[in-house]
Amino acid sequence: MRHLVWILMGSFLFSCKPEAPSDLPNSKDPWAETYTEMNYSMGGIPYSEVFNPIIENGKLESTQLTEASGLVPCSYRSDWLYAHNDGGDYNRYFILDTTGKHIKSVIVPYSGNRDMEDMAIDHKPIDGHTYIYLGDIGDNDGKYPEIKIYRFKEEVFTNNGRDTTTEKAETYTFVYPDGPRDAEAMFVDPWTHHLYIFTKRDSRTRVYKARYPFDATRTTTLEKVAQLPFSGVVGGDISADGKNIVLKTYLQTFLWERNDTETIVSAFSRPPKMLPYKFEKQGEAFCWSSDAQRYYTISEGKNEPIYMGSRK
Repeated sequence: MRHLVWILMGSFLFSCKPEAPSDLPNSKDPWAETYTEMNYSMGGIPYSEVFNPIIENGKLESTQLTEASGLVPCSYRSDWLYAHNDGGDYNRYFILDTTGKHIKSVIVPYSGNRDMEDMAIDHKPIDGHTYIYLGDIGDNDGKYPEIKIYRFKEEVFTNNGRDTTTEKAETYTFVYPDGPRDAEAMFVDPWTHHLYIFTKRDSRTRVYKARYPFDATRTTTLEKVAQLPFSGVVGGDISADGKNIVLKTYLQTFLWERNDTETIVSAFSRPPKMLPYKFEKQGEAFCWSSDAQRYYTISEGKNEPIYMGSRK
């Protein structure tokens, strides 16, 4: 009987052992990342040899899309893109084709645009749905205590020319672990659903991670996972297959090729290559095509060109 009591007590104690918080990295997480400072030289970086020179593919037709800041591909039509205006516009995004023709604008209820700087799409469906993210992450003066990310389902629209409204967005509130930052680039890793944010004004780009699943009921502190040896990031994207990562400044566009099962931080540990880029007066919008065979860039401004790069 005494042995039975000890067995029961041991089982009770073991069952009551607290688990590690789910939002913290741990040794059981194959995608856990340790903060790493990259110190390679950014001088003399070669161009990727697998891309053709960039060409003008058309011009923006919409007279309302004048401050294109974020750009992502539509998941169900290879000839459609989504874009949004910088801060000052209301809570909407635009659908356009890859030549710049305006399709329609879409209101996103329960979202905002204090200083919306980028958008992202998670190419890996969750419960059968593809999600789009709007990043209200701009902060030129480094004064806002928190940032907002809005997530909503990608809906299938027809080309009927009528503006419309999508389902309401979920709001996720984040804070940086080291004070307010200005950021203009973000993407969602399709292998993990984790979201990554890249700062613009720090002398070395800081990389922050929001671990999936996100919690809309509380304010979450981002993880600082890397520091890159350059600054001025204003746009970026990751391809649908998770293997091509791009960050761009106003002057250059950098490509990291990611190996299978490799984390984002591990991919950043190697020097990048450069992609062909046509200088734009304020080029902040970049995205891959859904098949990663092409990429597109747009500058802020009225009737700006859409530039396209393609693989050889």
